[in-house]
Amino acid sequence: MSTAVQSVPMCYASARMLSDAVVQLHSVSKAFGSTPVVNDLSLEIAAGEIFSILGPSGCGKTTTLRLIAGFERPDGGAIIVSGRTVADDNVFLPPEKRGVGMVFQDYALFPHLTVADNVAFGLKERNGPRVVELLTMVGLGGLERRYPHQLSGGQQQRVALARALAPQPPIVLLDEPFSNLDADLRAQVRREVRDILKRTGTAAIFVTHDQEEALAIADHVAVLHQGKLEQTGTPDEIYHWPKTRFVADFVGQADFLPAKVTSEGVVSELGLWALPVPVDVGQDVELMVRPHDTGLAADRQGPAVVTAREFHGEENHYTVRLPSGREVHSTMPSHAVYQVGDRVRISVCVPEVVVFHQGSGLGRSKAQPATARGSRQQ
Repeated sequence: MSTAVQSVPMCYASARMLSDAVVQLHSVSKAFGSTPVVNDLSLEIAAGEIFSILGPSGCGKTTTLRLIAGFERPDGGAIIVSGRTVADDNVFLPPEKRGVGMVFQDYALFPHLTVADNVAFGLKERNGPRVVELLTMVGLGGLERRYPHQLSGGQQQRVALARALAPQPPIVLLDEPFSNLDADLRAQVRREVRDILKRTGTAAIFVTHDQEEALAIADHVAVLHQGKLEQTGTPDEIYHWPKTRFVADFVGQADFLPAKVTSEGVVSELGLWALPVPVDVGQDVELMVRPHDTGLAADRQGPAVVTAREFHGEENHYTVRLPSGREVHSTMPSHAVYQVGDRVRISVCVPEVVVFHQGSGLGRSKAQPATARGSRQQ
């Protein structure tokens, strides 16, 4: 299995020790039939933080959310909400007694109720000032008498969030909350949702398969793969200091080049970098290089050749073939235009060099992290 070699900050794939945790999962497991879906998962979410559970389809992220909400019963482990055990071997509280808010992927608004009545649905005093206060806060003041079908997708999302916040829960759970919105509206609504959650001081757990979304909105991210926790950390830690080959490859695009550890550092086709922690000389590793860290310069005698270009408006995405025949990718500004067949020089400037022990590929691995800073040209 591939193991990461990188230095501080360390990102451990285990629960954080928080004194103000609003949700705690301790060794939680869940299987459907003979298929394990969540495997020995431990997490802690702090009061007031936005926490993302990120992973590909089938990794167990939505099942984890359903376990916290009370829609599924764990096979093992314990779930604690606001200091109270809501699920373990002897206890299982139903969703309505857990004190959590829920925003479903399809919003689940009642089509026959007005906006105000939807928001007030979970309140004892449905005609009190709380509804007006919430609708004003989410920017829907004056729309109280409209029905869901008269609203845009973004407005429906905010109604669903207002309804979840109405009983003032300590935490709100959001299941793929932005997946039904188009790209431009998605970015706007996620900023609005983050702002609302921060203003109310409400903690939130949202699940997504969208790496950009998780990095943009979350304070902390947990990456799941095949029901197991790969890594937790801040968005910067997850992106810049991935603990496993899977995290490095899944969170943002990355290229992995064969390299070897020498007495001077790690040597690859793109150059030599020093490693600040001891690694056995002669060991074969893989060097991680991100496209944004890979620059190109026109050079008729250059050793690399452009094999593909994708124009993305503000950026060009290039595929470049190295002398060995291996390919790397480069993200350049839109005005940096190279044609297929052009020869180029490659410069790699990374804040930290991350390498992985070579092995079986995208499996889980225990990290022995260490990084180096460097810039190299080929």
